[in-house]
Amino acid sequence: MSSSLLLNLIKKARNLINIPIQPAPTLISSVYKRFLCSQSNAEEKLKSILKTSFPEAKSVEVVDVSGGCGAMYEIYVEAPQFKGLSIVKQHRLVTNALKEEIKDMHGLRIQTSPA
Repeated sequence: MSSSLLLNLIKKARNLINIPIQPAPTLISSVYKRFLCSQSNAEEKLKSILKTSFPEAKSVEVVDVSGGCGAMYEIYVEAPQFKGLSIVKQHRLVTNALKEEIKDMHGLRIQTSPA
C-alpha cells in the first residue's frame, strides 16, 4: 500500500470518528502545564543559579522536558542585561551561568528576552 493511500485512509478514519489533530506544544504551553505541578530539585537549582546570575531578571523559567530524568531542559530568561546584545551573546551568558550543570545534560533549549 502506498504512503499517500495510507495517509488518505487515516484522514478519512479520523473524520469518521471526529478525532481532532492536536497542535504541537510550544514552550509557553509546556511551561504553563509543567508549573501546574511542582518543580523538581534540579529545576529549582538551575532556576536559583540563573536568578543569582541575572539578579535583575523579570522572569526566569526552567522546565525539565526529558520526562523528569534531567537530560533536557527548556529555559526562559527575561533580563535587562540582554538589552542591545545579539541572541547568540544572550544565550552565551545563560550557558556560561550554567557551565558546570550543562556537562550532565543531553540538551538545552534557551529563550531570552531583554526586559
